[in-house]
Amino acid sequence: MNIQAKIVKTFPQTEKLKAIVNLTIDDSFAVHGIKIFDSAKGLFVTMPNIKTGEKRKDIFHPISKESREELIQVILETYHEQQNETKQITSEQQPPNA
Repeated sequence: MNIQAKIVKTFPQTEKLKAIVNLTIDDSFAVHGIKIFDSAKGLFVTMPNIKTGEKRKDIFHPISKESREELIQVILETYHEQQNETKQITSEQQPPNA
């Protein structure tokens, strides 16, 4: 499965929500609105969902454990790469200490 993730928005100032991600799968399907959250146990990914009554229901989700792991791996790798690039750009822009 060819999965491409794109971070469309980050939330560096919030404690929990960290990013919104869009996916392209096998150059055939697009999935919008995947979210990355931070918790006491670390980063986790939630699939796009809708609220039905008091519950939320995923409108997209992987069927197998392997597919879910692959999606999450691609999403988090893309997020970490972007965070590293942002840190590198920020450190390059800071003036050297005198």
